[in-house]
Amino acid sequence: MIEVERVHDDHPNLKTEAPGRSIPVRRGRTRRLVIRAVGDERVASTRYRVLAHRDALEEAGFATEVRLQTAPRWKLGRLPLRFAELVADTWGSLPADILIIHRRTYPPFFARRQRRPGVPLVFDFDDALYLPPPSALQNERTRARFRRNFLATVSPADLVLCGNRELASQVPNGRTAILPTPVDCELFRPDSVKPTTDPVVGWVGHADNLPFLEALADPLREVARRHPNFRLVVVSDRPPKIDGVRVEFRPWKIEDEVRCFDGIRVGLMPLDDTPWTRAKCAFKALQYMALGIPPVVSPVGMNREIVVDGDNGFVAAHPEEWVRSIDTLLSDNVMAHRLADAARKTVESEFSLTVMSRRLVAMLEGLRA
Repeated sequence: MIEVERVHDDHPNLKTEAPGRSIPVRRGRTRRLVIRAVGDERVASTRYRVLAHRDALEEAGFATEVRLQTAPRWKLGRLPLRFAELVADTWGSLPADILIIHRRTYPPFFARRQRRPGVPLVFDFDDALYLPPPSALQNERTRARFRRNFLATVSPADLVLCGNRELASQVPNGRTAILPTPVDCELFRPDSVKPTTDPVVGWVGHADNLPFLEALADPLREVARRHPNFRLVVVSDRPPKIDGVRVEFRPWKIEDEVRCFDGIRVGLMPLDDTPWTRAKCAFKALQYMALGIPPVVSPVGMNREIVVDGDNGFVAAHPEEWVRSIDTLLSDNVMAHRLADAARKTVESEFSLTVMSRRLVAMLEGLRA
């Protein structure tokens, strides 16, 4: 746990104590909000679902303290650090009027003790925390542990903020609200990336999800055959394994989180249809769309809710549909521009940071001790 300075009503600044990170707040605030988040700003969910809302929360009258986690350098340090954080979260000081727990789940003994007298408890998540990673899904004991800790953590919450409907369906107490992960439309703008007339498609994501892209090898090879200058841009922590396709690998860097989309004309988000993938929040598709890049997505989970086939992107379930969709967007500029404009408008009206922050503030203002 990163040690955070205790805040008093007359304290001029509130800090997360991460290097170079401070959260200014104005005097006279009456509602103190503590947010326990996973990792630091390099963790996408913390960056987009917690830190991105700070300004709006402060403007609405919430003195906001973000408590971040530290990552151990060695595997042997994980268990002691985990136990120390459990103890600190359970018995440490909590100068708060509202507590938000972002993505942290607790064993039942500790979960029951997250409630503090007079402090509404909010749990926020955007991924299948009730399931272990796909590599451990076959381990029954691990599956049971993940499920048990998730249920124990959400059960005492006054409100559970869910990134999509699939996640909300896993919460048994019914005290849920859908809060999609927002996109900052001032940061992710069509004019913030370099355009190109070359036949370039892109995929952005963590290496754990590269198998979904690699499964498109045959369709991508067919598109490459039709477009001699075809190039696949992959932004990740390692390059994919796709033979017969020209791949441009760009290592992901937080300082280049927008520019990494430079020159991409079509954004790809392929997924298998599994309980794990159905819980995904389609965030990369939303980023493509905010940048005016028409997406081609699998009809899985939230993808089906945000992408309307032929309106603001294409939905592809079979290899031939992937080929046809990508080929159309690279060949028909009129169609591509129409879908790009509609995609941008979808994000601006329904998934922008402004819209989501306003919704979050209204939910928190409605909580009573």
